[in-house]
Amino acid sequence: MRKTLVVSYLARGERSKTKKILDAFISSIKSSSVESLDLCKNTPDFFTPESLSVYYERNYGGQKIDPKRESVMKKMDEMAAQFKSADIIVIAAPMNNFSYPAPLKAYFDSILQKGVTWTIGSNGYEGLMKGKKAAVITSSGGVYEGESAGYDHFSGLARAQFGMMGFGNIEIISAAGLNMFPDRADEIVAAACEKAKATAENWYA
Repeated sequence: MRKTLVVSYLARGERSKTKKILDAFISSIKSSSVESLDLCKNTPDFFTPESLSVYYERNYGGQKIDPKRESVMKKMDEMAAQFKSADIIVIAAPMNNFSYPAPLKAYFDSILQKGVTWTIGSNGYEGLMKGKKAAVITSSGGVYEGESAGYDHFSGLARAQFGMMGFGNIEIISAAGLNMFPDRADEIVAAACEKAKATAENWYA
């Protein structure tokens, strides 16, 4: 059976508009085990001078690291292994200040490990997660299109990172403009929920 990993950072809990869209996606999952990682409760580690040194020595230099030193990578390695074991990844978090919330950025720093989810081949970067799918669910107060598109560092970063890891199907599901159009907020969220359901129904058919 295929496995779905749901990674969320929803600090507003039940009040979160992003959560409503995520719930719509999850309600349409079929024939898949579902594992959840709540980054509000299980905060990823940040790279420190010690862990960064171990990472470069091990993942770039191919060196065998003393277990005591390597233990600084334990949480990052566990999150990377969990991520790699899934067939479908679902990320759910709101846009904060035009990009990822800090815990989500730290999560991607944990799982984007050379030799685990990507490597460097003869033609440059090569993803090690080919054939897998990723849904990125988000919401934002503004609408970032046209002249304002440069402010959206969330969806572009998600596409770049999943693309680097070899994901062939990357779906961005966004409820945008919730602060700009408060009278239409429910309508905007409902449309995103429908897109989430349609995506899941297609993927899990």
